[in-house]
Amino acid sequence: MKIKIILILLLFTILLIFSYSSMNKKVINYTIMGDKDLFSNNIKSKNFSDLIYEELSKQTDFGNYNQDFVKDDIRIIDIINQIKDNERINNQNIQKLLKNTNILLLHIGNNEIKYKLSKYDINENNDKEIYLYLDQIINDYKELIKLLKNYDNNHIIILSNYNNTNIIENNKYYMYINDNINKLCKENNIQFINLFDILNKNNDNITNTNPTYITNKGNLALFNKIYSKIDKLYLHKTI
Repeated sequence: MKIKIILILLLFTILLIFSYSSMNKKVINYTIMGDKDLFSNNIKSKNFSDLIYEELSKQTDFGNYNQDFVKDDIRIIDIINQIKDNERINNQNIQKLLKNTNILLLHIGNNEIKYKLSKYDINENNDKEIYLYLDQIINDYKELIKLLKNYDNNHIIILSNYNNTNIIENNKYYMYINDNINKLCKENNIQFINLFDILNKNNDNITNTNPTYITNKGNLALFNKIYSKIDKLYLHKTI
């Protein structure tokens, strides 16, 4: 009789531990946010962000893939205001989304930089004005990062800016802003991936056209770089 009671108690304890572990296990919630141009920019193949989703969805603890805050012509200040105002899209408040997100890919600023550069004649020396503008972009990034850090459940990966103007003379501006954003990321323990190095330094990865498009090889290069970082940093440790 005593053995039977012990076995019953042991079984009950095992079930209780299993139930507690299941309830407290965090699922992988994957969110992309920012410029739609990058997250939909491809020729024939699937976009790199969708390839990442396909791989993550194979994980037994995968939860959701959210694209609600990817938009055309969105600026850094727009995302800042969305977070401050707790904007709601498709029955989802952005603050709650950020709290529940485990892996966040953020790419923002590229389109507003491209628009600003288009207002200047490359044959004229407008460096002073352009660098002043880029410094304002960097300040906006500081504010955005500060807001995102309030949601410390996030594993944030910032995808840098890349030259989508098809004007090689503009490379120096993208290199300048990427260097500064990389410094901000290091200061705030945020992951940074340099898209300029992946796309603009390899002619096979981006088209020499206006508008520019990320090629199939480019999308695969982005997928390999970003997913390997996700796999190394997050999938092989508790998220």
